[in-house]
Amino acid sequence: MAEVHPLLQEKKVFMSVGVWDALSALLAERAGFDSVFLSGYAVAGATLGLPDFGMMTQTEVLDAARRVIAAVDLPVIVDGDTGHGGVLNVQRMVRELVAMGAAGVILEDQVWPKRCGHMADKQVVSLEEHVAKITAAREAIGDFRLMIVGRTDAIAPLGLDEAIRRGNAYARAGADLVFVEAPETVEDMKRIVAEIDAPLTLNMIDGGKTPRLSLEQVHELGFVSVGYVLTGLFSATAAVSRAFEHLRRHGTSEGLDDSMVGFDDFTSLLGLQECYETDRRFRKKTQEGRG
Repeated sequence: MAEVHPLLQEKKVFMSVGVWDALSALLAERAGFDSVFLSGYAVAGATLGLPDFGMMTQTEVLDAARRVIAAVDLPVIVDGDTGHGGVLNVQRMVRELVAMGAAGVILEDQVWPKRCGHMADKQVVSLEEHVAKITAAREAIGDFRLMIVGRTDAIAPLGLDEAIRRGNAYARAGADLVFVEAPETVEDMKRIVAEIDAPLTLNMIDGGKTPRLSLEQVHELGFVSVGYVLTGLFSATAAVSRAFEHLRRHGTSEGLDDSMVGFDDFTSLLGLQECYETDRRFRKKTQEGRG
């Protein structure tokens, strides 16, 4: 495993990576991350071949979450979008996530159908409507442990002042972390940290609206966590694209070995040896029973 960044080693800031299926979650676990984030953008792109434009259903999100949570021992934070409806939909989603062992859920204040926070023409519901959703989520959690991340997308449609007002309101309503999506300058980030009375998280979207900062800069600004939620998806897309173009051009996979994992490495990641051992153990018991 690669050397761990000192800030992460000392737990001065918390880093999460975005995943979209069980395999990407296993790779994050093998890399040594302490948690993963199931990204709605990534799930929509990888499973539906569609942009993050409000076309994922709650059932599809929960199905993806169930598979990822079952595949790894890491805490999994799930992109709950808007909750896919009103307070009752939010409560159903939260109860399902609690039952499957999720570590957290992000709930955002966009109008449904929502869209990626770095896309154009976003709209948000009233502050009161989203406060009700966060309060309903907190009630549904009860005595269980599930972190609520209260997200606001208000910067683009309503401005930074309103985003800060909402961040404070969501914290008072029961959000454990506040997430102000898509600040466009470091000065905006400084105001968010100075004026919201809650632990704050930040997204680093490659090619998005927010300046890409180093982990040191994120920590110095005062954010307690940061998510690199699409780096894996974008990297995987580029790698697969290069491999397919090579096959199409050359008619062989020769020349790709250095950019691929081997058959044995891949099956080892998936736990093939354990499958062999379990299969042999039960086959032996079956044969002994017949004897």
